[in-house]
Amino acid sequence: MKIGGRYARGKPLGVGGMGQIWEGTDDRLNRTVAIKIIRPGLPDRSAARRRFYREARILARLRHPGIPALYDFGAHDDELFIVMELVPGAVSLRDLIAERGDDPLPVPWAALIGAQFCAALAAAHGAGLIHRDLTPSNIVLAPDGTVRILDFGVATALDPAEFSAITRPGEAPGSARYIAPELDGYAAADARADLYSAGCVLHELLTGRHPAERPAGFRDDLPGPLAHVIDTLLAEDPSTRPTSAADVVHALLPHARDLPPLPGYYTPAPNDPTHLYTKALSTLPT
Repeated sequence: MKIGGRYARGKPLGVGGMGQIWEGTDDRLNRTVAIKIIRPGLPDRSAARRRFYREARILARLRHPGIPALYDFGAHDDELFIVMELVPGAVSLRDLIAERGDDPLPVPWAALIGAQFCAALAAAHGAGLIHRDLTPSNIVLAPDGTVRILDFGVATALDPAEFSAITRPGEAPGSARYIAPELDGYAAADARADLYSAGCVLHELLTGRHPAERPAGFRDDLPGPLAHVIDTLLAEDPSTRPTSAADVVHALLPHARDLPPLPGYYTPAPNDPTHLYTKALSTLPT
């Protein structure tokens, strides 16, 4: 039976804390999509349903190339589903880091990937939202070199009155190794909490290790200004972190030049319409 009367479920793509992701086909519009459904066996399905509905509302607010578009939301057999843009051939940064092992990403690629997911964060923050669960598992790199942030399941609004709380008293949101220190104390979040998580991800891209496993110093080919950006992102005091994700993008872009080949992950396509459009936009005055 088709989900929502129109979506044929295909192969599984992954499992998160709350949902399963499947590749699917929208028979009405004849396009491939990603379908997220609530994972069976959850102990508190009512809480999962609330989070699902919340995630759909959040995705509906966001329009940015670095965030998969929401196509549909509904119920099937009394279970909620979300239909989103599928990113074919994408690899999570978690898998990318693991596959490269002791050979971390070239500096320009790490800077470019970081600039892209920070640009997507800037869009979310500009819409009054905080992701709160930014990890290498929730960021993917597509074969065309573009990056997407996934899983807004524990995102919240900068205005606490806009969404009801989804974490219980004494429960921190997100993945423990990536949450900002102030959230570990269950303080109210602001955008700087996402920037701390971004610093953790950038550190792993450049060293292959989480900051908690940090060696005595960074790699020898890391420019000093880029090391400073990461250090400020990882500051325990949020007031000393960068003031916005946009500032981080501007700090990373000078290091995202002269990209070397990245075989197996990036397929050059100079006439790719997305790249041509982006190149045209880059000529606009800022």
